[in-house]
Amino acid sequence: MLTKKLTACIVAGAMLVSSIGLVGCSKTNSGSGKGSANGVVNLTYTTWGSTNERKAQGDAIKEFEAKNPNIKVNFQHIPTDYETKLSTMIAAKTPPDVALLNKQTALTWSEQNKIYNLKPLIDKDTEIKEDDYLHDSFVRGGPDKIVGITPCQEVFAIFYNKDMFKAANVDPLPTKAQDALTWDQFVEVAKKLTLDQNGKNASEAGFDPTKIKQYGVFFETWAWQTFLVLNDAKLLTDDYSKLNLSDPAVAETLQKFADLINVYHVCPSPAQAKTLPAPAVALQSKKVAMDYDGQWIQLDLGVAKTNFDVGVLPKIKRCTTTLYGEVEAMFQGTKHSEEAFKLLKWMTNPEGVLDLDSSGLWMPSRKAYYTDPELINKWVIKPGHSDGFKDAVMNQALNDSEPDVGYYLKNDNEIMNIMNSALDQLWMGKKTAAQVLKEIEPKAQAAYKGVYVNK
Repeated sequence: MLTKKLTACIVAGAMLVSSIGLVGCSKTNSGSGKGSANGVVNLTYTTWGSTNERKAQGDAIKEFEAKNPNIKVNFQHIPTDYETKLSTMIAAKTPPDVALLNKQTALTWSEQNKIYNLKPLIDKDTEIKEDDYLHDSFVRGGPDKIVGITPCQEVFAIFYNKDMFKAANVDPLPTKAQDALTWDQFVEVAKKLTLDQNGKNASEAGFDPTKIKQYGVFFETWAWQTFLVLNDAKLLTDDYSKLNLSDPAVAETLQKFADLINVYHVCPSPAQAKTLPAPAVALQSKKVAMDYDGQWIQLDLGVAKTNFDVGVLPKIKRCTTTLYGEVEAMFQGTKHSEEAFKLLKWMTNPEGVLDLDSSGLWMPSRKAYYTDPELINKWVIKPGHSDGFKDAVMNQALNDSEPDVGYYLKNDNEIMNIMNSALDQLWMGKKTAAQVLKEIEPKAQAAYKGVYVNK
């Protein structure tokens, strides 16, 4: 199942037409990787995404074909029911050669022998080295199995409307980790930016939490696991033997975020959020002043010409962000592994998908694009990147980030479904984090099947 984040990208991107777009896949008429009589190899490439995203990846495919005239890529863009349709293709024995996949889908299908192990190809390749990539860009299904490479790394930060900060006489958010706001400071900022219908903010006497016209902050509740690192908490025990739900630091972290909704009234509840537009539109229309979000939101903010900037995440114990990329993978059924691997390398190379990076939607996976000023200037450009981006997002991804559990947790989708359902009671203020975690722990632990690799 696609992540909610990716679904949000699809919906939001479809509403905003620009020159950027995501590419899909290729599909042959009679199966994966079928060669033609004239010696040209036909490959299939699949992806999801908005119209904006489709165009950019489509352009990348065209450039790949120009550089490799012996390869023809049939490009299939599947904007809805992506994994269901891929499953149908697999069942019909016509899987794509290369596809953009959710990490957990790639790992699960790898266990089912549907995904090609890239390690032997990478080991003998002279162009690609893992050390050239950001950490965890190579997604592993085990010590000797590489199921794919992330074409982009994605991280979280606080995006905000500069005009709303100015109107509230609030200083811009810090962009460097060493200057990050403490949690209490962050709450106070959110209070000053939350207004009721009478114009009172949440720090003033007489503020009416039942009639809020402007929220100080917004976060998607599905992203709760990315909150934990701010409090130096972990979803798994250090020895990976079980889930770490009895750790008080986990409950403390979740409770702090829930209190933004139910105690301080600076963040909409899930029910209230349904009355708001998508996060990028909420920022642009001044319904929300700050958004805890992934960097992909920059594309829509830039297209909408929002006067926005970005700050580092607030710290509870530390200021660290979470890597949240997807993965390019090859399918086991490919008949042309050499050509398919060449395509996969191209789609994970910033040179090939530069439009997606420069738009603000993606971030390169290769370290050089974070350290070489000439390469940085190729993609960190406006309107998709604000002034604070290099410090608050780019440098955080390079220097102070940890992978989301989806990179290595087995059965991640089932565990997250269990957790998300139970945590609804927390976000609605009906139970405390400690109560929810205690109640759900037996069921969640029963679903735990270990990890693919230790992190």
